[in-house]
Parts: sequence; C-alpha cells; structure tokens
Amino acid sequence: MEKMALPSNDKQAFRSSLVDFLRLGKVIMLPTDTVYGFSCRADDPSAIAKIFSLKGRDQDKPLLILVSSLSMAKHFCRINKIQEETLKKIWKQTRPTSVLLPHRGLLPDNLNAGSDHLAVRLPKSIFLRKIIKALGSPLVSTSANLSGQRILEAEEAALVFADRKELDVIVTGGLNHATASRLLLLDKRINPAVLPQGAT
Repeated sequence: MEKMALPSNDKQAFRSSLVDFLRLGKVIMLPTDTVYGFSCRADDPSAIAKIFSLKGRDQDKPLLILVSSLSMAKHFCRINKIQEETLKKIWKQTRPTSVLLPHRGLLPDNLNAGSDHLAVRLPKSIFLRKIIKALGSPLVSTSANLSGQRILEAEEAALVFADRKELDVIVTGGLNHATASRLLLLDKRINPAVLPQGAT
C-alpha cells in the first residue's frame, strides 16, 4: 500500500498521480468535504466491489457518487428544469448535501443496488472537483469505516485499514470533518425531502 501526504498547496502533479491510480481501478482513502472516505472511479464495477468488501457493506446498500459539476450530474441522472434550479440553490449552500436523483443507468449495477435513484454530491472541495474532472468519471465516496460503525478520525481509519488488500493508497493530511453530508430526495417535487442518513 502506498501512503501519500496531501501537499499544503495545490500541486497538479499530486492530483495527476491520484488520477492515474484511480484510472487503474485503485481504491483510495482520502479527505473529502465531509469525512475521510474511500473512493474509486464510479464506472469500474471491480473497484466498487473492493469498497464493499473493504467496509463489509451489504450489497443492497447503495453508494453515493461525487461529480465535478452540475453538467456531469445531468449526464448520469435525469434532471428536469425545476430540479436543476433547486440543485443550483442546494449546492451553493455551505452545508455539504447529497441528493437522490433518478439515474440514467450508465453506471455499474453494483453501485446503487438496483435502485432507480442515485445519491449525488457536488463536493465543496476544489481539490476533489479537479480530480473528478481530470478523471472524466464520477467518484464513489463512502466514509472510511466498517459499515454500520461510527465514523473514524483519519488516523484511526489508517490504522484499522492499513493491512487490507482492497485499499491501495492512503492520502494523509487535510481537514478531517466529523459530519457526513445530509441526504435529500429530489424527485419531481419542488421541495426536496430530507432523508435520515447515518454512517455511510
């Protein structure tokens, strides 16, 4: 397993290295705009399967994805004009928010457990957005913990998962937030419904 320290400034070479790992189907633990999480490219079913195995997560529990823009979200999900305007408002808010949207069936079936909806977030982190844009694929994102257990600090997660063969890269450093994103259902309604969400 490789460990990489997050640089203090925006280093293109560092981002490029992470993108290269992701293109190869690697699983990475890294800071997000919420908690430390596991990520892989969202169009690679084998990499997605490694994350399920890593967390001990039930196959019937969908994973969420991070996108680099509203345009990327529209490519993978069915979003009407009302939903688009609502999304613009939601994703401008300070609080990180994931939204359940009807998807177009373009991503692997094991990502969303056969559901008609997909949880999507536009991360506040410019670092993550640049990685996703360079990769050309959304990222799977799920908290770096065993499924159903409490969310871990970065140092704890690194110790718990250091010897797991499914994890290829650990990115250290960065801010470690203790709260997962809120989850909204944005169907064909004007007012989104708030859904309960525990550790993911």
